[in-house]
Amino acid sequence: MQRLKSALMAAHGSILGAQVKQTHTANKCHQVSLFALDDLVYLSMKNMSFPKGLARKLIPKYMGPYRITEDFKNNSYQIKIPASMKQRGIHDVFHMLLMCVHVANDNCLFPSHLDSQIVPVNQDSEPEWAADKITHHIGSGESAMFQFYGSQEMNHGSSMPKSGI
Repeated sequence: MQRLKSALMAAHGSILGAQVKQTHTANKCHQVSLFALDDLVYLSMKNMSFPKGLARKLIPKYMGPYRITEDFKNNSYQIKIPASMKQRGIHDVFHMLLMCVHVANDNCLFPSHLDSQIVPVNQDSEPEWAADKITHHIGSGESAMFQFYGSQEMNHGSSMPKSGI
């Protein structure tokens, strides 16, 4: 009986030791947030898509600066991004690992990294929108019509022929 009790106590001690080690390892990697509301930040271009013909290695690694409008208290922040980025389907909430603190500098020596410098905005063309979900379609081939739901700027439940896509 005594041997069983000592084995149980040894197992319990090992579990507590493992918990302390895991807590120490997790806290070592924990980062304190560097950002606050109304801070200016650069956004990483890591996960953003670009039109064909642009070499990813020649595009700047960060774009901005943009202002933080909301802190979700989970290392995610809402950023005020231009409408042209929203039209390309870029969501306005970013994790802190995809942001970099803005440090003011001389724009003559170090030009800013604005989205209009990376992807030129064509004012003459019809704007492109990202559809969130295609809900229904009628017909096939060139005569097909699609019903879809889009972003806030679009009319929800809009229909469009295949030639307009």
